[in-house]
Amino acid sequence: MRSLIFRVLGGSLLTMALVWALVLAWWQSNDHQPEQGELILYLGVLPLALIGGYWLLRGFIEHLAQPPEVKAATPALPVDDDPLSGTRARTAAAERQFVAHLIDAFVVSAAGRSADEVLAAIDAGKRPEPQAALTDDEGFPVFAAVVKDPEVAAVVEALAESRLIPPPLAGRPEILRALALLHGVLTEAGDRLATLLDAHPGKLHLDVVWLLPASWGQESVSGLRAWLHGLAWPVSSLGEPAFSLIPVAGDGEVLQQLDALILSANQATGAGQLTLLAGAVSAVDPQSVARWETARRLFSPHHQDRSIPGEGAFALLLASPQAQALLAIQESVLVSRVAHGVRDKPVNAGGRVGGQLIGQLVAGVLDVGGLPVAAVKAVVGDADHRAANLTEMLEGIGSALDHLDPLKDCPACGTSTGTLTPFGGLMALACASAKVRALDAPVLCLSNQHERERAVLLARPCLPPGDPQPACI
Repeated sequence: MRSLIFRVLGGSLLTMALVWALVLAWWQSNDHQPEQGELILYLGVLPLALIGGYWLLRGFIEHLAQPPEVKAATPALPVDDDPLSGTRARTAAAERQFVAHLIDAFVVSAAGRSADEVLAAIDAGKRPEPQAALTDDEGFPVFAAVVKDPEVAAVVEALAESRLIPPPLAGRPEILRALALLHGVLTEAGDRLATLLDAHPGKLHLDVVWLLPASWGQESVSGLRAWLHGLAWPVSSLGEPAFSLIPVAGDGEVLQQLDALILSANQATGAGQLTLLAGAVSAVDPQSVARWETARRLFSPHHQDRSIPGEGAFALLLASPQAQALLAIQESVLVSRVAHGVRDKPVNAGGRVGGQLIGQLVAGVLDVGGLPVAAVKAVVGDADHRAANLTEMLEGIGSALDHLDPLKDCPACGTSTGTLTPFGGLMALACASAKVRALDAPVLCLSNQHERERAVLLARPCLPPGDPQPACI
């Protein structure tokens, strides 16, 4: 220990003497008269800095030369201190695989009065035409997808005179036309429901969920609820249907409501649950056209990147797994949970249109469903004529489903029905279910009509091809 101290002191003194000798010789050779600050810096700080740097460097080298310290093994702590975290993760994974059974779909649009007719209109190249009764600010006819049915006009007139419709609603033609269209599909759905409930008395309960366009206003809900209650509904021994009226603002919100229904149907216990998911929209009256033009949404020969207004109604009859086990309807279509995402920028913002988000959603849905890519035989979307949306759709599915023919296997409903925002995705689902029955194979349903929101779900046969079982659960 004493020898180490002598070596440290000796080395330090030698360093200081060497530095002093060099500095003093330098000053003397230059005939330089140092100031007080230079004396402190060169004869005090500099030698100390050299000595300190040497010992720091030596200590660092000795530290690197030492063998690494081996710590005693300790039991790994869980990532989450919540003891239920593993259970929750397993529950979430199981919930992602939930499905609902689409028993039937009732639709009406300018392209047809059933999903099969809509698909046929798309294949035949039927497109919205100019309407002489609708004109833009320049006086030219407006392209619109109008349901041309004398019964619709008669129902609109009856609704305008009905006491069930409050005066504010009776003065809004877009609501009256939507109600007239919805009345027709609910009548068809009611007949089918009566057959099912009568065949299984006391075992099925019905929920009616009506999605309302948020543009109709919250004040319209009470009047519309009275109108809905006034319709003829089949009643089971379990009581009258439960009615829910839910305003929705966008395409993504509509499909999220569908996803919530699938989740609740699988979590329900007791009686078999039937859910009638309904909605209607119309934008083919002069007031709606004027609003679209003011908002710069209206298609015209000068603005072909804008939307064509349309109108339509739908009613989707969904069954819980318990209800399907009771009904044993082999023609039902399994509908998966919805994969939802949002683009980083609007599809019409300019620049290159990419389909990466759609490709990711498609891959996620197929992974959850446990299906190989080759099993999907078609993709049905809600896109319309706009080039950006169609490009995004085809690029998104092309990256994963390059075995499909874009013209034959990827129909876009909006090209024939016009824009049905916010219900284009559910119209596409109705058509996808018809495609599943026709092909007896899985079909993807895609919604990309919105500027940013994107959604994908999987529809597939209740029974795989060749399955001898009489029912699927």
